[in-house]
Amino acid sequence: MLFFLVFAAIFNGLWPLLIVFVLCYAAAGALGVRVGGALPANMATALVIAAVPWTLWLFPASVLEAGLLRALLWPGLVAVAWGIAWLGGRTAMVARTRTGRR
Repeated sequence: MLFFLVFAAIFNGLWPLLIVFVLCYAAAGALGVRVGGALPANMATALVIAAVPWTLWLFPASVLEAGLLRALLWPGLVAVAWGIAWLGGRTAMVARTRTGRR
């Protein structure tokens, strides 16, 4: 769901919303680790898995239209979203272990 919001923000040129939506990956990753007890990598993968089919469609289409460097935005954005979700989950995991809760 978050990827579709990112997708819409990019195509409509709403860059401040793009930043907010990408940061929502960190919040969702932290929430999934803290409340659900998932591992950060598993949570990050679950959050970006919906973007994979769209990226497989957008990347080749964008290469033909905008060139290779500009088309790398799509897989790069998925990688950044995964990294931010992982970082949010990892932060929640470290915070949980420091407070002594498991």
